[in-house]
Amino acid sequence: MKVRAFFIFAVTAALFFSCSSCPEKDCLHIYNRQIEKQHVHPDPAVAKNTFDTKWLKKKGEFYYTKKGAPYKVVNGVDISRHQGEVDFELLKKNGYEFVILRLAYRRYGYESGNLVKDENFDRYYEDAKKAGFKIGVYVYSQAINDEEALEEAKIVIDNLTPDMLDLPVVYDPEFVFYDEARTDEVAEEVFCRNTELFFDEVEKAGFKTMLYANLMWKFFVFTPEILNKYEMWFAQYSKKPTSPYKYTFWQYSGGSKIDGVENPCDMNVWFIPMGKEAVEAPVKQVEQNEVSPEIVEQVQGQPMQGSDGIQTEEQETQDSSL
Repeated sequence: MKVRAFFIFAVTAALFFSCSSCPEKDCLHIYNRQIEKQHVHPDPAVAKNTFDTKWLKKKGEFYYTKKGAPYKVVNGVDISRHQGEVDFELLKKNGYEFVILRLAYRRYGYESGNLVKDENFDRYYEDAKKAGFKIGVYVYSQAINDEEALEEAKIVIDNLTPDMLDLPVVYDPEFVFYDEARTDEVAEEVFCRNTELFFDEVEKAGFKTMLYANLMWKFFVFTPEILNKYEMWFAQYSKKPTSPYKYTFWQYSGGSKIDGVENPCDMNVWFIPMGKEAVEAPVKQVEQNEVSPEIVEQVQGQPMQGSDGIQTEEQETQDSSL
C-alpha cells in the first residue's frame, strides 16, 4: 500500500475550492495526482459549461428541473457486476431512463494488467434493452501504451455494433490511489495518447464516444484539445456540479442504495439542452436512502475514483472467472 493512499479521504473532501485570497472569481484550488493542492484558473481555450445549476432541484437523490428551465434532466445509473442483481423493469418504473453498462475493465496490478469483459454485461444488456432503457457502455482503462489502448478499443468493436447503443462508448481511465498500480508512473501525455487512440478506433467503427473525467483529470491530465473534442461525463460527488468546463452527463453519487439494484450504485443525470423552449422534465419521485451528511461532507468537492476505482485487485481476482 502506498503512503499516498492515506490521503484519499482528505483529497476527496477537498479537491475543489474557491480561492478566498485571489480577487478573481474563477480562481480554484484543485489537487493534482501527487496530492498537491494547486492554485488554478480555467483555461480560456477549453469550452465552458453552459448549464445554470439554479434550475437543478432535488428530492432525495432524485434530480429534476422545474418548468421554465432551458434544459431537461434525465435520470440514470451506471452498472457493473459489482451491483449484483438488477431489476431493470423496476428501475424504469421508478423513473430512470438510461444506463451506462461496464463492458470491460483492465486490472491495475503490475503482474496482471489483463483486459476482462464484465461478467454480467450480456445479461444486463438484454434486460436493460427489454425494459426500454437507453444504453451506453464504458471501458475502465489501465492502459500503459498504444497496444493496450487499441486492445481496449478492440473489445468494444468485437462485442458491439453501433446500432446496439443509444448513448456513447465511454473511455474511463483512472488513477489508483489506494494501492500500487501499473499506471502510477504513466505520464499525462501517454494517457492523452491512449484516449485518442481508443476513440479513433471506435469512431472508425461507427460508435459515438464520450470521456469520463473528474476535475483532477480535466485540469492536470487532459489537454484542451481533448476536452473540447469529446463529449464529457463529469464525475463529482456533490450537491451540484461545479465544473467550469463543458459536460453532458454528471455522475453525482458513487454509492446510493436504490430499489431494483442489489448493491449501491452510481447515480447520474443527463443534461439535454432545450434552447428557448420551456420544458418540464418528467418527474417521478424515487424513494432512496439518503447519503449521510458525513459522507456528503467528505466527498463534497470531487471523487478521486469512479464506480470501479474502489475495487482492489484481490476483490477482482476473487470475483472474476478468468
